[in-house]
Amino acid sequence: MLDARYHTFYVLSQTKSYTQTAQQLFITQPAVSQQIKGLEAELGVQLVRYQRPQLAITPAGVELAAFIQRIQVQSDKLVGELRHPQAPQQVTFSTTLSLSEFLAPQLIQRLQATYRQIRCQVTNTQAALTAIDEGTSDFALIEGNFDKSRYDYEIVRQEPFVAVVAADQPLAQQETVDWADLTTLPLIVREEGSGSREILVNLAQAANVTLAEFPQLLTVNNPAAIRQLLLRGVGVSFLYRSVVADELAAGTLKVLHLPAGHLRHDLDLVYARDSFYADDYRQWAKELRGM
Repeated sequence: MLDARYHTFYVLSQTKSYTQTAQQLFITQPAVSQQIKGLEAELGVQLVRYQRPQLAITPAGVELAAFIQRIQVQSDKLVGELRHPQAPQQVTFSTTLSLSEFLAPQLIQRLQATYRQIRCQVTNTQAALTAIDEGTSDFALIEGNFDKSRYDYEIVRQEPFVAVVAADQPLAQQETVDWADLTTLPLIVREEGSGSREILVNLAQAANVTLAEFPQLLTVNNPAAIRQLLLRGVGVSFLYRSVVADELAAGTLKVLHLPAGHLRHDLDLVYARDSFYADDYRQWAKELRGM
């Protein structure tokens, strides 16, 4: 969709080397240099500069490279659909692990009416965003923080993020608890890089508490395993209410009430900026909000 100079610049932004760019594109190094200089002259913007011992991409160049990547990913998808209109329709999305427990199944059920092939990739927030950038995911369901200036997104819902223990745990009998009470128990927490862990760390910091103040830290990278540990009375954990909805309804787990109340965190459907398919994503987010 863009002329060759843009593609050359995008490759250069990845390699940071005229030599490697020339090798990848099977052209000469002077041709690479000429294309980049011509693009800079046409745009009136400096895209690269030398910071010895290597080439650096300017802030304007970084922004242009991201734009080129978005355009290329979307054009490849659209052209493929135009060339093969009778091919089975498919959609691929990423979801963070916590949201794979309750939100992703709702979305998959909705997508079944439209798509024959549905691919769901369970990963962490950063990997989900990278997949959008690279075109290996059309969109993502994310609860972690992300750069909202780089992506378009729809808030699907605001989900309560709550402290949970076994119903027979002594703290569960108290009308309210504070952080001093919580830090008497082992803390079951998600792994580094998890959106849930990041939210918990920020929540604790707001109360001037660190995870090191808990007598024991149990890092578990699976919500189902965390539920089982809570049911066994192993400690306390912070989860989205929907992740433990069945156990709360059955009375086997209980939410602890903090004086400051519970945090409600945005759950987002995230996609590439200015996406050709934005109307579809907005509609799916709207339908998820109604589920």
